[in-house]
Amino acid sequence: MMSYRSKRSLLVPPMFVPENQRAPFPRLIGKVISSDMKEDHIFRLIGRGADQDPKGVFSINRLTGEVAVSRALDREAIAYYHLQVSTTDLSGRLVEGPVDLDVSVIDQNDNRPVFKEPRYSGEVLEGSPTGTTVMTMTAYDADDPNTDNAVLRYIIVRQLPDKPSPNMFYIDPERGDIVTVIAPHQLDRETLPTTQYELEIVAKDMAGSEVGLTGTATATITITDRNDHAPEFTHSLFQASVNEGSTGVVVNLTVDDRDDPATGAWRAIYSIINGDPNQNFEIQTNLDNNEGMLSVVKVRNVFFIVPDIAVHSSVQAGKVIVIETFNEMQNMYFFPLPCPTLFFLTLPYVSLGSPPASGTGTLKITLEDENDNAPYVFPSVARVCEDAKDMNVVVIGGRDKDIHPNTDPFKIELGKQPGLEKTWKISRINDTHSQIMLLHSLKKANYNLPLVLTDSGIPPISNNTELKVQVCTCRKNRMDCSRASSIQTNLLLLLGLVLVYIYIYICLCLCVV
Repeated sequence: MMSYRSKRSLLVPPMFVPENQRAPFPRLIGKVISSDMKEDHIFRLIGRGADQDPKGVFSINRLTGEVAVSRALDREAIAYYHLQVSTTDLSGRLVEGPVDLDVSVIDQNDNRPVFKEPRYSGEVLEGSPTGTTVMTMTAYDADDPNTDNAVLRYIIVRQLPDKPSPNMFYIDPERGDIVTVIAPHQLDRETLPTTQYELEIVAKDMAGSEVGLTGTATATITITDRNDHAPEFTHSLFQASVNEGSTGVVVNLTVDDRDDPATGAWRAIYSIINGDPNQNFEIQTNLDNNEGMLSVVKVRNVFFIVPDIAVHSSVQAGKVIVIETFNEMQNMYFFPLPCPTLFFLTLPYVSLGSPPASGTGTLKITLEDENDNAPYVFPSVARVCEDAKDMNVVVIGGRDKDIHPNTDPFKIELGKQPGLEKTWKISRINDTHSQIMLLHSLKKANYNLPLVLTDSGIPPISNNTELKVQVCTCRKNRMDCSRASSIQTNLLLLLGLVLVYIYIYICLCLCVV
């Protein structure tokens, strides 16, 4: 029921005017009623929109009390008018009032959503998990926030480029949060076709309905670099020479790093980690080109050393550098460090300088590993209660006497015997371990479970082995496995007894004959 304001006999209902009305004007919007109106009384309207700026928007018929609007209104400019109505006699003396007259402007959907900026920028670290929030897009609508005219929904209408997927990102329709959809391993800065993606974002009012008005902005997303690539030396062999007794830079070591050169992830840090106990050398990074400058800092006439040099950003990559020094020249050879060192040899040598000189040197030999050892399983024995509710028997792991990469990840499988998969199941836990599980309970006995264990060498080696599973009787936290016997043994005993019975039967038959 509509409320009315009254003072004595003056009734003033609230009034409503839609914005953006078209001519003709004036338009009647309501009527003020006085039950005590005399012929010499007139209505009077005052306030903002009447006799105050903006003047003349509203008027009242002096005799009938009809209120009219004289022109189109804009709710976004003025959404509410507060006026006052009274009655006077012809001399101007107040008879009734004043009484408040409130005029509300009804909103029309006449404003498009507007983004604060036409272009937004955001960043996401490569390899970030799916669902990572990149940025938030926010648009504004000047229409009435209490109506659907200002309820916005967001959508991505285009992604450039559209590789490796046209839907690498998603925007929350209500909040405007842009999140990653692409898998972390695909969000790889070094393999993506570009490090910047442009998204065309549309905001639509009327809660996203077809009749809603739209606004558009562009979001530029940069895939930032993670230090996920170790620097690698550009050559397997570096060679240089220097005159005896000289100091200073003797060779520049060059590396490749696939990380962003504009970040610290690309900057190489070199260090001598072994083989230079007398500190005859030092190495520094050339900040202009990322090269490692190896220098002689102590002069020695004859020496032979084997320093290890490491270069790293976050992951280290090593080099063995062999330096031979003669009277007149130093010949330097740089070899990669691919595998463990086995033994040292001390060798004599004679220089070709003038005068000639002799000495001894140490030769450091490294051997590459071949995949010549089969992997094996541990533990080799497991126990489980015959009435156990937990069907997880044991966690087994693989071991290998070889070294990486001829070891894990291991592949642990059931043997090829038919029917094993009806009783046993193997679930992989990680690169080295798997879970052995029972699919149903077994009677008390010893069981030999055939397994096949394969390493990751090239070529891989497989080992057909067995896991002994003892099914035991468990009572009051005690496990009794003493009478658990092998199924194979029981079968052999049974077969032996049958053969004995057959032999006795044949003998008796012969005796009767």
